[in-house]
Amino acid sequence: MPDIVVAALSARALAAAARRAGLEPLVIDLFGDEDTRTLAAEMVPLRRRDGLAIDAADLIEKLEIHALASWPLVLGSGFEAMPDLVDRLAARWRLAGNGGAVLRQVKDPFAFSRLLASLDIAHPRVFADQAPAGMEALEKAIGASGGGHIHPAQRVQANGHYLQERIEGRTISALFLANGAEARLLAFSGQWCAPDAASPYRYGGAAGPIAVPLSVEHGVAKALDRLAGATGLLGLASADLILSRDGWSLIELNPRPGATLDIFDRPPLPPLLHLHLDACEGRLPDLAPLRPGPEFGARAAGILYATAECEMRLDSLPPHTADRPAFGTRLHPGEPVCTVFGEGHDAEEARGVMLLRTDALWKAMQRASLGATK
Repeated sequence: MPDIVVAALSARALAAAARRAGLEPLVIDLFGDEDTRTLAAEMVPLRRRDGLAIDAADLIEKLEIHALASWPLVLGSGFEAMPDLVDRLAARWRLAGNGGAVLRQVKDPFAFSRLLASLDIAHPRVFADQAPAGMEALEKAIGASGGGHIHPAQRVQANGHYLQERIEGRTISALFLANGAEARLLAFSGQWCAPDAASPYRYGGAAGPIAVPLSVEHGVAKALDRLAGATGLLGLASADLILSRDGWSLIELNPRPGATLDIFDRPPLPPLLHLHLDACEGRLPDLAPLRPGPEFGARAAGILYATAECEMRLDSLPPHTADRPAFGTRLHPGEPVCTVFGEGHDAEEARGVMLLRTDALWKAMQRASLGATK
């Protein structure tokens, strides 16, 4: 019988984290991938709205039918732009994570920019209409994730979008815990894009742990402490940063467990979902930030995107994959197919292994799909 609820656009990583923590997850998501169903104590499919968005009414109906109010409810991706829905969920179920008030502070780009300025945390400038002449800027959708919504622009082109100053440098992410008053930095990872013609900043993957200068580590840790105290931030979260010659800037805060669960939810770290639940109750672990080393190694998790029409005709996918589509699934160009993992002594080697596996898998899938049509 389930004892925790995890809900997200894709909840497989949360389901795996629940299993590692010894929990029995009721899983609610839009995809119902094969391995997600295997991990779930109970799997409940969620209806899509507007292509790839959570249908609030359907989610509440499914929770009313399947979930007990006493079970912790952990939310993943898909809720950042829905603070009112999160408040409704928190009023009826045991939300283990951030409520709507926190989302309104950290996912509204203008409120967040003002907050960062008040806390003396470096960040890019944001604009509601037009960037100053000569400034490189990126148009982003408010509350969106995944990078597919990001494009270079000098003027806002769509409702619900804004402009953010583009900062040149290396993109990294800081994984941390917060208890509403302070934060605990856990690890850093490197990130990359998987651009195509329509989405030049589409999310490609992450690898870690990576080393950063101690000055950066200490500065980020202090900034996260200030943010936790100012916002009441709870649980496992991540901060996207740009490292440049001038230091670092905080680009975005993700107030939920995210993609780097796949990288860091393994020994020597304790089960991260346990740490998340503890942090939501005010308890932080006595852990130092994880750094690269031979005793831990590195892991990469990248997204395989379809580059052509393809039907899933392989009987099974390799063990170094996750988010596996069901046999017979029709895949269209630009759609995510699955997650592919790689391991190595450091993040660069792990990413290289992942890329080789990704290329080999896509070729095998195309051969199988073509063979099935003959």
